[in-house]
Amino acid sequence: MNNKEPDDEIPEAMKPSQFTRDLLQRSLNDPVFNWQDRQDFEFAARGLIHRPNDSAIFDRNGDPVWHHTAFEAFLKGDAPDTVHPSLWRHALLNNFRGLFKVTDRVYQVRGESLGNVTFVEGDSGYIVVDPLTTIETAAYALQLLYDHIGEKPIVGMIYSHTHSDHFGGVKGIISEDDVKSGRVRVIASEGFTEWVVKEQGLAAEGMPSRNDYMYGENLEVSPTGIVDTGLGQMIEGGEVTFIEPTDIIGKNGGFMTIDGVEIEFMFAPGEAPTGMHCYFPQFQTLHVADNCYMCLHNVYTIRGAFPRDAMQWSDSIARSLLYEDTEFLISGHNWPVFGKAEIRRFLGEQRDGVKYMHDQTLRLMSHGYVPAEIADAIEFPPSLARLWHLRGYYGSIKHNVRGIYAYYLGWYDGNPANLDALPPRDHARRTLDYMGGTDAVLERAQADYEAGHYRWVAHILDQVIWAEPGNIPARFLAAAAHTQMGYAAENATWRNAYLSAANELREGIPKGSKNHRVLRDVFKGMSPLLLTNSLSIRLNGPKAVGHAFTINWKIVGTEEACHSELTNAVLVSRNGMDPDAELTITLPRLMLSEFALGQIGNDELLGPDVSMEGDVNVLSEMASLLDTFPAWFPIATHDFKQGETGA
Repeated sequence: MNNKEPDDEIPEAMKPSQFTRDLLQRSLNDPVFNWQDRQDFEFAARGLIHRPNDSAIFDRNGDPVWHHTAFEAFLKGDAPDTVHPSLWRHALLNNFRGLFKVTDRVYQVRGESLGNVTFVEGDSGYIVVDPLTTIETAAYALQLLYDHIGEKPIVGMIYSHTHSDHFGGVKGIISEDDVKSGRVRVIASEGFTEWVVKEQGLAAEGMPSRNDYMYGENLEVSPTGIVDTGLGQMIEGGEVTFIEPTDIIGKNGGFMTIDGVEIEFMFAPGEAPTGMHCYFPQFQTLHVADNCYMCLHNVYTIRGAFPRDAMQWSDSIARSLLYEDTEFLISGHNWPVFGKAEIRRFLGEQRDGVKYMHDQTLRLMSHGYVPAEIADAIEFPPSLARLWHLRGYYGSIKHNVRGIYAYYLGWYDGNPANLDALPPRDHARRTLDYMGGTDAVLERAQADYEAGHYRWVAHILDQVIWAEPGNIPARFLAAAAHTQMGYAAENATWRNAYLSAANELREGIPKGSKNHRVLRDVFKGMSPLLLTNSLSIRLNGPKAVGHAFTINWKIVGTEEACHSELTNAVLVSRNGMDPDAELTITLPRLMLSEFALGQIGNDELLGPDVSMEGDVNVLSEMASLLDTFPAWFPIATHDFKQGETGA
């Protein structure tokens, strides 16, 4: 560990402690790590056609959305003593970037986005698998292909699953006119659009603040900040877009030929609730979506999401072994696997890793273990623990097994003491009172910090901060503990979360509005019913008590319409018009989506394409009952939230 950032360049509160340095040094001698194994480096480098040398990828305003030189300034040599050596190795591998040839007529752009985009060359054009997250990175990737392979039209677009890093860049590669004219088919699995709405519109992929913590979006790119996310270096900025599928692959899979390219689709839920693997028999290439990649999966993701079905996931991987002729295995992240024997071994190990977590969680559940105990008890057997591609750079065993428990049993651990627990602020105040008050706790926490007990210090000071959000000594000591845990974490997302918490504790939540990944295009093609379902979660139930009305929503120039009825402080939407509605509003779809998401107010529902019939005061009444959600909310500082008092 000799690639050290000079200590005099690191603020005192952010320097690695001796405990952290010793822990990272011990990892270099841990027999679980085979530091001499260089196969991943060979696979990550194989087939490189061109590595761009520009400083970044920029949006239309000249702002960077993806960094090159910021990472390359420090990603070299041995790990510094602020980064776990295993994570450092993985970050070096994710820094292999550019345009790659996988095999004849199959190309990938990797390392220019959180995800990978795959281009399969047909007789006259290209088929695209997963067009990245935003139009800026997608257009950049397409230009790399055109510059170094040749310009041909896009004839097919495949979404492997529902996460935005696999569809959001679609309009950087094709247009809606391309699809409407029939020039491009857009293919996805059954339930795709429904799940996009759930994950993007209702819960916003885990809520922005949690997403920022997991991906380290407010951290500096540096050895004391973000170095990687596991799946890729970071998540890009820019504009997320959406084009609805034209062809749906059902649960029985299917076959299709596009531009002379044969494709076999296997319905394969796993990392996403709906998704598919794509086999290209002419090229002996299998694309396994995000069900396999070069680190441990997220059965539960700490940004927040529905827990995934680990048993079903393992089965999707197992069924991929049926493609016995596969010579090239690619996915939505990281680098490929080459060779039949290596691919079969890799898929079997990935299958077994997911199933081991599943089976051992259920075994311990059946003995009465609760999630915290299970998370502390389960480790992979040596045959799996030694595998680089099952190391916890993205998912972790500890948070995955909690997700598996929640998938089967939910949040409640069966103990009535936890059935109606006090809310955290009240609990913290009472706990501190039992412990002799804040000063006594801080004194002991300082001693525990100096002894290297960082997990405990972070936990107990979290109680102090819940009780006293403005307690600066508690916040700074908690920040120091989170910093040390971040440096020691092998898992990139845990590192990002710990360091993000430290930032928030020292500096507060970010100021200003979020300026990355504009999502409005995702919704402008949605039905009015789906859009008004997003509107309903903004209704402030207590404020809505005693109010009742019905509004018809009609999309201008179409026959599409729905109505929203406020009843019992619930906004219920259904397809079709209600003849007894107090108000009928005709408006463009994009305007409805912007209103539903709180991007515009009711006084901005204006223009030549907008008309209102009935009692327009009903719209103002509705608007007065809607919450506007903040760009960020406190996670580590526990400042008082909307509607909360300090009493």
